[in-house]
Amino acid sequence: MSWSEATNDFLGGEFSPGQVIRVEFPAQGYVNPGNTTLEFDVTLIGSGADSNITRFQNNIQSIFSRVRLLYGATPLEDMINYNVIVRSLTEWTATNQHMTMDQTSIAEGIGGVVPGPDGSTVFGLCNVRQKYIQGVCDTIIASPNALNFTLGNEFGNVPNNGLRQINGVNGVTRRYQINFALGLFTQEKLIPTKFMASQLAIELTLEQPAACIFQAATGSGPLRVPTYQVSNVNLIPEILEFDASYDSMFLAGLRDGGVPIKFSSWHTFTFSSGNSSSVNLLVQERSRSVKALFAVQRRQQPDVIYDTGATLFDTSFTGASSLQNYQFRIGGRYFPAAPVQCSTSVGSQISNGGAEAYVELSKALNIVGDYRLSSNCNTLKWAVQNATGVLQEFDYSLSLRSFGANGVPVAQRTELVTNAFCGDMGSQCFAMAIDLETSNGVEISGLNAEEQSDISLIANWSGAQETGTTRTPSALEVYTYYDAMIVLRENNVLELIQ
Repeated sequence: MSWSEATNDFLGGEFSPGQVIRVEFPAQGYVNPGNTTLEFDVTLIGSGADSNITRFQNNIQSIFSRVRLLYGATPLEDMINYNVIVRSLTEWTATNQHMTMDQTSIAEGIGGVVPGPDGSTVFGLCNVRQKYIQGVCDTIIASPNALNFTLGNEFGNVPNNGLRQINGVNGVTRRYQINFALGLFTQEKLIPTKFMASQLAIELTLEQPAACIFQAATGSGPLRVPTYQVSNVNLIPEILEFDASYDSMFLAGLRDGGVPIKFSSWHTFTFSSGNSSSVNLLVQERSRSVKALFAVQRRQQPDVIYDTGATLFDTSFTGASSLQNYQFRIGGRYFPAAPVQCSTSVGSQISNGGAEAYVELSKALNIVGDYRLSSNCNTLKWAVQNATGVLQEFDYSLSLRSFGANGVPVAQRTELVTNAFCGDMGSQCFAMAIDLETSNGVEISGLNAEEQSDISLIANWSGAQETGTTRTPSALEVYTYYDAMIVLRENNVLELIQ
């Protein structure tokens, strides 16, 4: 066996939000999916306003709204809201980011909050993505104050101050290198690209700035909406070459029934909450094996002043409200058998902390009792009620002072035009999940949705759901994690089974 690393030529030009980036795999060797990466440069362009604090949402893959894996003209995977899926998995299963910074900050743009100095000599809490990874911050104050962490000077333009300007506005550039979250690239079998006639390609649609950039402060008013550009895109597949006997055996497999490759991927279904306190949503999933379901509530209309990747527990404006329970109905059966309770008692407006809901999520992610995994999901981000008119979607801009009546948090906005330091409350990452597997997940073992008449999500809140100070209705999204298989046959024929 020999090893080589083949690269596409750098894709020329720059890509702007809304455009599609297409990368193709060469027809040579066998691609090792786990070591195949995409590298690219991202330039963040601030608003140009005084006291501007601008950064990307957690995980740089937030800039990809949709990712398609194509074989010729046939889509093998089409992940809509790809950035929401990756962002949620980052919060649920990736490394802990509270008061620590690790290797995920280097290539993937993942970071939470750590203590550190401001632009002068004052210490406070610093947003990792803002100060250490990539951000624009020119908050300037006359008298820094170390006593209450609320008077911090600017962090400047990170990581390369003033390196580049676009239309007179500072732009900062960082190079990232990411693994694809596509199912075919998270399974363990080699991908025989030498038998695919250069037909395997990935298309990435760039997200609009409002849905992937967070602006904590705009000062005297933005001169323009912050935006970004992508350049120097480069696919780096790890290609393995074997001797002629291996190829002959593989060709024999192609002729004799074909070569199967099993993987798992995601479908997306979007609904409106309808400003209601209860929902019964019909999910039109018809895959032969559904492994798990994840339902989240998000801001429907993106805006740079909100972290639109936040998945919210409750969006009522009553001041004391809670998700009371949820349950999935599939055909004539309920999953789980009894509703998952999220309030202190039936009909209560007070959250019980969501322990039962988190265990259901852990089952769906196959991480129950795995103490080797220290993720970024904690009591400040899970099943927390909202203060009146304030939802927890501000990416560590808020600080928790205490819990008031009925368990409603008393929070204050820390990150402001007069303060570069942030708070300790990250954006919420709540989900209503259910595990549908009948084994440990190694084989195709999920629920057969083809044989079910319907899949429904039943959820009840104590108050009508809505989001945002403009009373924009929230969106409920259901993500189904399903099994699929491709069978590659001779003469470059490929069959997709799902």
